[in-house]
Amino acid sequence: MRLFSRVATTAVALMVAFAPVLASAQPPATPAAATPAADAPPARLPFPPGATHAYVDLQRVAAESTAGQAANKKVQDMTEAKLAEIEATQTQLSASQARLQQSGGVLSSEAQFQLQTEIETLSTRVQRQTQDAENEVGRFQQSQQMEFNAKLAPALDQVGATRGLSFIFSVAEGGIAWANPALDVTADVILALDAAPPTP
Repeated sequence: MRLFSRVATTAVALMVAFAPVLASAQPPATPAAATPAADAPPARLPFPPGATHAYVDLQRVAAESTAGQAANKKVQDMTEAKLAEIEATQTQLSASQARLQQSGGVLSSEAQFQLQTEIETLSTRVQRQTQDAENEVGRFQQSQQMEFNAKLAPALDQVGATRGLSFIFSVAEGGIAWANPALDVTADVILALDAAPPTP
């Protein structure tokens, strides 16, 4: 009997905040090198014989599985492309603002008016690009989420059937205050997800 899977909403993409100043477009700082002890995964405990319940960390599945990493990469690439477009317009806006400030009384009234109009146009363009980018990236992120969940469901089914489980709980849902670490099947789900044939 096929195990019924309820796939909880899992964030598979980086959350990027768009801003006209584009501070988020700067590359993130390189994290300090982790010690070998921190990099080593903890030894897995043997799964309790006869257990019918287990739990999974879907955030880990999304972060460590091939499918989750691919979805993250697609959303991140699209986000960076949109940020680059906004940054190009922001650069034009900053240059125009600098010209207006440095012009003093050199420019004629007509030239100053044209420059001010250009600044207003570029400022409006940045705002529209930012809003459009947020909407477009959000829709793309949702589509990637749906594709990831479609791949995740069979992996959960497989692990549930292999282990003879009745339930697999999600630790991200907030309903588990404590659980036996031996009941963690996150690694099993990642293996099943990575072993699945690619979607045509």
